[in-house]
Amino acid sequence: MAREHTVEDYLELRVISSAEISPDGSTLVFATSRTYREKGKTMEGSIVIKSLVNPDLSRELYEAETRNYMPAISPEGKRVAYLQKRDKANSLVICNMENSQDERIILDTEPSQISWLDDGSIAVLMTEAEKDEIKRAKETGDDGFYFEEEQKYSSIYIYRPGQGFQRITEGVQVWEFSVTGKTIVFVGSDLPSESSWYHSSIYKLGIGDNNLEKIYTPEWRTVARPRISADNRKIAFLESLWSDRGVVSGDILVADTVTGKTLNITENHDRSYCDFHWSGDGILHALWTRDGSAGFATYNGKWEYSWSSEGTVYPPAAPEFSLHGKDHVFSYTDAGTPLEVFRLESGSVSKLTSVNDRFGELKKYNTEVVRWKSTDGMEVYGVLKVESRGNPLIVNVHGGPTSFSPVVLVDKSTPFIGKGYSVFYPNYRGSIGRGRKYAEANRGDMGGMDLQDIISGVDFLRKSGKVETDAVFITGGSYGGFMTSWAITQTDMFRAAVGLFGIADWMSFHGVTNIPDWDSIHYGQSPYRRDLFEKFSPINYVERVKTPVLLQHGVDDPCVPVGQYHQFYRALKDLGKTVRLLLFPREGHGFLEKKHILMQFNETLNWYEKFRKT
Repeated sequence: MAREHTVEDYLELRVISSAEISPDGSTLVFATSRTYREKGKTMEGSIVIKSLVNPDLSRELYEAETRNYMPAISPEGKRVAYLQKRDKANSLVICNMENSQDERIILDTEPSQISWLDDGSIAVLMTEAEKDEIKRAKETGDDGFYFEEEQKYSSIYIYRPGQGFQRITEGVQVWEFSVTGKTIVFVGSDLPSESSWYHSSIYKLGIGDNNLEKIYTPEWRTVARPRISADNRKIAFLESLWSDRGVVSGDILVADTVTGKTLNITENHDRSYCDFHWSGDGILHALWTRDGSAGFATYNGKWEYSWSSEGTVYPPAAPEFSLHGKDHVFSYTDAGTPLEVFRLESGSVSKLTSVNDRFGELKKYNTEVVRWKSTDGMEVYGVLKVESRGNPLIVNVHGGPTSFSPVVLVDKSTPFIGKGYSVFYPNYRGSIGRGRKYAEANRGDMGGMDLQDIISGVDFLRKSGKVETDAVFITGGSYGGFMTSWAITQTDMFRAAVGLFGIADWMSFHGVTNIPDWDSIHYGQSPYRRDLFEKFSPINYVERVKTPVLLQHGVDDPCVPVGQYHQFYRALKDLGKTVRLLLFPREGHGFLEKKHILMQFNETLNWYEKFRKT
């Protein structure tokens, strides 16, 4: 008999990434990781090498309290390179699949990406090592520093076995790269600060000649995932307005390196594109998402769409796949399917792994993608999970805003359904899943019509009879945390609220965040004009609040510093409002320690239960 979800189920979920098949089709390689870490420990992750022809040859590269991640298969298909983090030590590991012998290269700085080159060497993206004089200063206590003046660049290095590392980029911050033949294309910026990512360009670099060329610079949008065709002529990449590095879906642009012209090949499409790869014959294979569904398409002068399904390719924030011939390999889940690796071959999908088979015993909660008209007539979509229409409704607002709430079997919110709640995930304007125009529709209006989308969504659920309750709660993290604080200053429709690491004062946020260009780009103006930054700051409307609110925040958050909730809490407390502030030591922008995740769920549930029948 199927059982209800628990928060422990979410903790036991194995996240799957970086799946690819060897050139001869015999071996699948992928990474799995936990959703949490223990206090003071590295988040564990393992590499799985799965033989598709002989199960006895399969093995898992796992070490306790160690994160193994980002595997990549060598061109000849006999070796797997991956990154490893143990305590504070970082390594590049090369595993020989034939004899199980490993080569471990200790790194003196943290890597973030690797890729094999055709000659058997490996490109590694790493930050600069800390200078000796800075290390000595820290040891002696003479370690004062000037803010934003001693930042370290991330650069591409080539590792050649027996020869060591050669740095091939200098004086430019590299955020991500890909390699085809002897050409590297990458996303780079002039400066290495986190906020500089919002001012990135597409670069092309020849390996050996070190001829660096800037290919494309957007006006105010951001670029990601550059891929160069086998003939070195065309570079495809994503472009859109994005809120977080690593959260990328938008339009596909193709730059011709000969003519210098750039073409948006998805102009005005009603879906968001996430990942793509060139095949050897020059056809572009792409992954897209639309209204809670994911699918694949090819482009060879015109678009042709093939497989699609209502569900989610992982990771949800930046879905990925690998191309093996014409086959697509990807990790996938939906409302009734646990997360696993699948292969799309000749239009047929087959499951390749059984990592999360134990979740087959969980209840498949009733899940529906709903669509409604907002107050200005724009169609909006979201995901609704309901077991009983009369259950209290939790409105879970995703962060970003350029992200989305996907269709999945289990997430952090599904355990609330087993406790007698329904969950509504509105993908308000500003979300991905309906094309770039929709994703950019709240630029200059964050807190305006996107809030109306959420409110009108709740009204639609009630009027349509999909839910039958007056007990409605609101919650969300990051931008969803802002929206939670903002909503309770603009409406009394929510019985209680739980805000997570959200913005309360846009002006003070701008001065302390590590991404100060994000807000000015998304509001389309300088914060020192003050009008939009003041207009949409919840702190300026605290006297209106009637909704009891529980605030939760990580003490070490660099993105939305904890002072935002100190400020909001103090104002509400001074005015006699019902408010509590729950702080989590050692946590950044989100909660990762196991006991913190458990406490966060239980305290949130207690808060809902307290006001469930009032």
